[in-house]
Amino acid sequence: YLGLFGHEYYELAEKQFNNVFGALVTFRCGSKERAYRILNALKLPYILSNIGDTKTLVIHPASTIAVHLSQEEQEKSGIFEDLIRISVGIEDIEDLKQDFAQAIRNN
Repeated sequence: YLGLFGHEYYELAEKQFNNVFGALVTFRCGSKERAYRILNALKLPYILSNIGDTKTLVIHPASTIAVHLSQEEQEKSGIFEDLIRISVGIEDIEDLKQDFAQAIRNN
């Protein structure tokens, strides 16, 4: 996370983002099918490719924004078939944690 003081790009991000860090998180689910099930089980986030919104947004990058890239190019970019990207919004963190926990636990 670029906003952590110890991150190798912290100073650059601090300069470029004027000390305002957003939360963009990715995690791998084990398979493309499980990633889809988790995305579909979420109740709070919207499935959209934007970032930096006030609402939490989620996406499956391999089948959307990176679909034009070869598999090799995707992997070099850190995009995998089982990856979900989350742009964290301003909802209550406990509500988000509960929603993601139920989606992951049940899928």
